[in-house]
Amino acid sequence: MLRYLQIKNFALIDNSEIEFSEGLNIISGETGAGKSIIIQALSILLGGRASVDQIRTGCDEAALNGAISINNKKVQEYLKTLGIEIENDEIIVRRILSNSGKSRSFINGTQVTSKELSDISAELFDFHGQHEGVSLLRRNTHINYLDDFIDISGDLTILKDLYNRLKAKYKELNLLLSDDDQKEKRIELIKFEIEEIESAKIKDNEDEELRNEIKIYENVEKISSLFEDLKNNFSGNEGILSKLRISKNSLAGIAELDKRLKNKDDELSDIFYKLEDVYSELNNFSRQYETEPNKLDALIERSEAIEKMKRKYGGSIGAIRKYLVEIKKELNMIIFSSEQKEKIEKEYAEIQKMYINQALKVSKIRKEKAVVLEKSIINELNKLGMEKSDFKISVINEESEDDYIEINLKKLKYGENGIDSVEFLISPNAGEPLKSLIKIASGGELSRVILALKTILSSKDSIETMIFDEIDAGIGGKVAISVAKSLKSISKNRQVICITHLAQIAALGDRNFLIKKESLNERTKTSIQPLNESLKRNEIARMLSGNVTEISLNHANELISSLNSND
Repeated sequence: MLRYLQIKNFALIDNSEIEFSEGLNIISGETGAGKSIIIQALSILLGGRASVDQIRTGCDEAALNGAISINNKKVQEYLKTLGIEIENDEIIVRRILSNSGKSRSFINGTQVTSKELSDISAELFDFHGQHEGVSLLRRNTHINYLDDFIDISGDLTILKDLYNRLKAKYKELNLLLSDDDQKEKRIELIKFEIEEIESAKIKDNEDEELRNEIKIYENVEKISSLFEDLKNNFSGNEGILSKLRISKNSLAGIAELDKRLKNKDDELSDIFYKLEDVYSELNNFSRQYETEPNKLDALIERSEAIEKMKRKYGGSIGAIRKYLVEIKKELNMIIFSSEQKEKIEKEYAEIQKMYINQALKVSKIRKEKAVVLEKSIINELNKLGMEKSDFKISVINEESEDDYIEINLKKLKYGENGIDSVEFLISPNAGEPLKSLIKIASGGELSRVILALKTILSSKDSIETMIFDEIDAGIGGKVAISVAKSLKSISKNRQVICITHLAQIAALGDRNFLIKKESLNERTKTSIQPLNESLKRNEIARMLSGNVTEISLNHANELISSLNSND
């Protein structure tokens, strides 16, 4: 759950803090006040793509900070693998955007990549923005909603692995069947790449070691200066060693006269010689900065060469090594193709058979469970004011003459998700035929289908916070009340953060916030204000009529009382 959010120098916000609560958190405000800025900030904080355009004009950087409570064991274990300690089941996430175009991400002070941050956030947060409505209007996304409901991740993992193996084996087989001219060109390219990679002689973790060395040599003048101060403190008439030598000789003379001090004389001598060794080693170490004046240029050149190789061959040193193994294997395959052909054909047939069996298994599950999801969605749509609607999920196997797999004498489309084509069909009103959701759904109907899906799927995942950006698009009246109650129902089991322009939804908020835009000293600024019960009534009155009047306040009180009494 998101407990706290700070937004600094981001878009129109100079510095705002929000303390969220459990349950339903409502963010409202006039059109154009900047409500969407909060969602943008949240998205970026949690690993989304950032842009320098989002930094407040006149500022060098923007900072986003969030405190997140975590009860998800999977996330906690993942954080441990990153070396991040968790205290009181809470992490502090920080994202810095700079004018240079770079961004930095931190969890509990430890720097992480935006992908690592995004992977963690995907387990804890579920965003529904206007883009999801667009997503639902793309037929190829419907299969993902069905699979999320079924929870067949294990079977899908097996299926995807078999698909990838099948495509890889097909590639091997295709190479064996390609003509000699293509083979010669491919051999030439592979040999060049092998020579390029092997001649680079890249060591494990060399990129990280180079970054550390570059940092050292970028500060060589400062280091040399500090070494010089250190040597001066050690050597010379006033240095530590000179004074300690005098003290050692004095104590030696005393020990000659008083044998009881012999041990102390030995101890002081040990200290002196140890310090002398330390000085000698430091003195020798400091000379490397004097004898390697071009070291920094060499390090940067080597680092750039390795980064170029990483970009070309997979993004990491490990990926380069993996690619080298793969192309060497491919080279051997081409050279010894005649010997390999029969073996590869047999392996391809075996993998294809396993893929077909797994695809048929997944297809059977989808067709059975699609009926269950249909009934659940219809039930939720009834609650959301679509009592006369009908909803079906079409799961079919499409035939194709291009890139097909043959099953039961049919040439079927196939891919990593199997052989199924899934499409949502809806009839919003009684007596109307079922048609594709992507063709007939209005904005309000689409919002309710999405909310129905979210409500159903929320019981099947470990998401702790759901974030809705204008789920209420295109609705009002009784439908708005139904949507509000549905959001309230979801918020009883997890945190919900919702941007809305509807008073019906705002009235059910456990904590409400107002977004305001104002001009001060010729600068536009967006601020965030938490609302107490009195201010909440004022905001709902404004949402109802556009102005806060005695009549609109009475309407707001009636709405709040009516909705909460039925909660």
